[in-house]
Amino acid sequence: MPDSIFKTTGTNLKDVLASHDLGEILYTSIDVAKYNHSAMVVNFFGDVIIPKFDFPYNDHGINFLKKKMQIAQKQTQATKLFLGLESTGHYHENLVASLTASGYDVQVIRPIDSGPAPGCDRGNERDNVHAKTDAIDLAAIAKVIISNKGTRSHMPDTIYYNLQRASRTHRQLTWQETRTKNIITFVLDKTFTGLWNPKDSIFSDKWGKASLLFVENYSTPQQATRLGVKRLADFFRKHDTKLGMDTAKKIIQLAKIAPARPLEVMESDIKAIKVHIQVLRTLTSAILEQKKQMVKFLVQTPGTYLLSVPGIGVVYASDFTAEVEDVHRFAHAKQIISLAGTAPRKHQSGEVDKTNLSTSHKGKNPLRVTVNQIALSLNSHCPEYHSYYSRKHFQYKDAPGKARTATANKFIKLAFAIMKNETLYYPRTGNPLMTHEEYYQGIWDKMKPKLTPYLCDDIPQDNYLTRIQHELKEKYGIKT
Repeated sequence: MPDSIFKTTGTNLKDVLASHDLGEILYTSIDVAKYNHSAMVVNFFGDVIIPKFDFPYNDHGINFLKKKMQIAQKQTQATKLFLGLESTGHYHENLVASLTASGYDVQVIRPIDSGPAPGCDRGNERDNVHAKTDAIDLAAIAKVIISNKGTRSHMPDTIYYNLQRASRTHRQLTWQETRTKNIITFVLDKTFTGLWNPKDSIFSDKWGKASLLFVENYSTPQQATRLGVKRLADFFRKHDTKLGMDTAKKIIQLAKIAPARPLEVMESDIKAIKVHIQVLRTLTSAILEQKKQMVKFLVQTPGTYLLSVPGIGVVYASDFTAEVEDVHRFAHAKQIISLAGTAPRKHQSGEVDKTNLSTSHKGKNPLRVTVNQIALSLNSHCPEYHSYYSRKHFQYKDAPGKARTATANKFIKLAFAIMKNETLYYPRTGNPLMTHEEYYQGIWDKMKPKLTPYLCDDIPQDNYLTRIQHELKEKYGIKT
């Protein structure tokens, strides 16, 4: 296939023009709002066939839109109809789903492609950049569709949509959990100074069951001292914790020497700690449910193979797969790197040729954050990537962030190959002291525990985890 300066976004303009007469092509541009939308129908030359009209987003409105488009097609004898609209938050998603289900070719364009570049008028599809009306917006959208300008947004299918929603919800809940923990730590440091001192910790896990039970009920030195050693030890035993008399003695000893303000001064602090611990338990339970939801849809995608990479767990595999979606829609890994916005910029003009500049930071921010976090995890857990990260860190001494970005891009290339070819991770250097059977047995023994806590009964039987299990059993005799 010969090279072309036109990107293959949506339906290629060249292919359309080759199979249809220009007068047989119509374009419907839609300006999406929250409850009521606007639309107009034009031909390839920009002639208005159906002027601007409004319709609500309900069954009546959708049928009204379809009727208008049918009238336009009948008037012009058109054989090809394109629909285009801007991606506006989430308001466009249900409309696109409805029209796509009805068999229409819907193109979702980015608002930046129909508007001016920041600070300039060049490339603008709106004739008057100082005015904004629905009619102007509709004309601008129509121009973008007709010229096949810019890139098209992608609406994920059912599995990837659900995985993306579960992944992003998990990320938001995790952020709230971290924030709640910080608040509890901050307030407890005022009410019971030194209880969670990391250098002299009484509790092995300050967020464990015993620690939170004690803090929830006795968050000041006065309360602990009043309780006494024996009753505190009985309290731990009553709630089925592994702590007893020794821990109770340490707590009471600390309570006797810890500085404390009067209880009436700390009344709201004590209440705040109880409330935030209750919130923390709710968040912890919700996060567990979201992980189960993530696993349910992850195992229905090739992203399951990412779990074979050391340092990649359920969360990272799900986050990456959710943001990339179906890997088969990409021709090569560089497209995913561009989507993440981690490709180093290059500037060349005349004799000036600057390479390896800082990344553009354009693209999907959730994907960029995920691959950067994965890069750090691989540096800690994967020997192959640790050596690569170390080399890059030495190479970019003045800009250590470039080592992380380079490692992230290397992982994207690996993930693309693993997911597209549906193969398990195998390091390039291999292991001469280990047979293939031993290696893949070890891989399976590490993959299974990553998923086991989150597997549920509602997962479809035909999934990628089952495929991997059968393949390893038949090919290498692995015990699964």
